[in-house]
Amino acid sequence: MIEHLKHRIVRFVILGVAVVLITACGQSDEASSRKDTVKVGVLTALTGANASYGRSTREGVELAVEEINASGILPEGFEAVFEDDQMTSSVGVSAFQRLQTSIKPAVVIGPFGSSVVLAVAPIANRTKTIIISASATADSIADAGDFVFRITPANSRQGADIAVFSYNKLNARTAAVVFQRNDYGQTLRDAFISKFEGTGGKVVAVEGITGGTTDLRAMLTRIQGLEPDVLFFPLHSQESTLLLRQAADVGITAALISADGAMTTELLEGAGSAAEGAYFSTLALGYGESDDKIVEFGKAFQTRYNKKHDVYAAYYYEVTWLVARAIAAVGNDAKTIRDYLYAMNGNRAYRGLTGVTAFDDRGEVNKPFYIYAVKNNAFELYR
Repeated sequence: MIEHLKHRIVRFVILGVAVVLITACGQSDEASSRKDTVKVGVLTALTGANASYGRSTREGVELAVEEINASGILPEGFEAVFEDDQMTSSVGVSAFQRLQTSIKPAVVIGPFGSSVVLAVAPIANRTKTIIISASATADSIADAGDFVFRITPANSRQGADIAVFSYNKLNARTAAVVFQRNDYGQTLRDAFISKFEGTGGKVVAVEGITGGTTDLRAMLTRIQGLEPDVLFFPLHSQESTLLLRQAADVGITAALISADGAMTTELLEGAGSAAEGAYFSTLALGYGESDDKIVEFGKAFQTRYNKKHDVYAAYYYEVTWLVARAIAAVGNDAKTIRDYLYAMNGNRAYRGLTGVTAFDDRGEVNKPFYIYAVKNNAFELYR
């Protein structure tokens, strides 16, 4: 009888161990699956004055993530983890550090703003974490380090193109500039003034404003008194909306032109008829080889969000797919991905919504800017 009980006890113990092992293996497999999911960070302005940029970023990234997971190119799964940088340098640094603590990503998409990119870049290089922005355009980003990339060209190119367009296409011979006092606005200001004056034009007024400004009427009245042919305003979307509305209030007669930072659906909604006829510079979306891609993206975006996309949703959709394809090609290691991106040219260049993306030895791209004009409350290609 005692021997029989012993056998039963041994059998129960063995069964118990087996159950524990099976359970543990199941939990281990689940944990391993969660651990193996490829996670990238995303830094953008989710709150504050520039939250409209963050909405566009999130919409583009999340649509891309859904498509990437459906495509199966990363069988382990692909996830984007967002942190709010409020487009402020100090907040951005803290947000970047939170990402490193929480998920230790090989790649962080963003930051959105130039000032935040420049603030985060030293940490990214020290920790060997790639940051790749689809919107930051300050010239100094080109020298921000080996782990810093962007898919949009620098402001020196954009500001010069706007100056040439103003002089040659708008026949402007005098210009006023109202710029945002940050890396974005100041580099566009400098590039525009240098090229416009070098082409033969004269800049009659230069005024700087800070984010959150609410009244530009006195400044615009002074500018109107100088009767410039063109008013160039490299401002963010919120400040550009304010300028357009108050320029209409004071009767500005100059042609109005801005850069990519102002070209948002929020500007069209906020400025209304005051935006009619204004010009904006941005990367081309929907030319040549990109035609089919932009049409398909537009349909997918409309289906997902029940609205038309803006340029930043397209840019961040683009960069998310680019990152996913790089990881699918070489794995989720920052140094390997970095080397892959630097070698991404010629036949290996990425062809997407914004044309051909090929990086030089500073993580820069060479793409043309195009001019859009507001017509019937919509952005339409001018050239």
